[in-house]
Amino acid sequence: MGLLHQPAVAEVREDPQQAASAFRKEVRPMKPAFLFNKLSNERFALNQSVSKIGRDQTNNISVTNDHYISRHHAWVLQMQGAYWVEDLGSTNGTLLNGEILSERRQIAPGDRLTFGKTEFVFVVE
Repeated sequence: MGLLHQPAVAEVREDPQQAASAFRKEVRPMKPAFLFNKLSNERFALNQSVSKIGRDQTNNISVTNDHYISRHHAWVLQMQGAYWVEDLGSTNGTLLNGEILSERRQIAPGDRLTFGKTEFVFVVE
């Protein structure tokens, strides 16, 4: 019986410095961002991986003067190197640039987020 011939498989070795550099690029801190309330001129920093928005004072961004906002209305997430907004089943919904938000969506600088009757602009520094 003869030996089975197996095709040569090239072994690929990744340079450790390149791998470390790529890893650092993936986890580098995101640019600071905030939600800007045009009516009150308030800036709300988005400096956590999850920023909760609602009427309840336990939220990161508490908007107590708009009764159309649910207690736990929505959140802005930092993930995959971007910012995302998601409605949390609020009574009056969330609008992204005037359109009803039906699923988690990525947001970009200048986007308008409306919770209840309160509009914010997403800003990245």
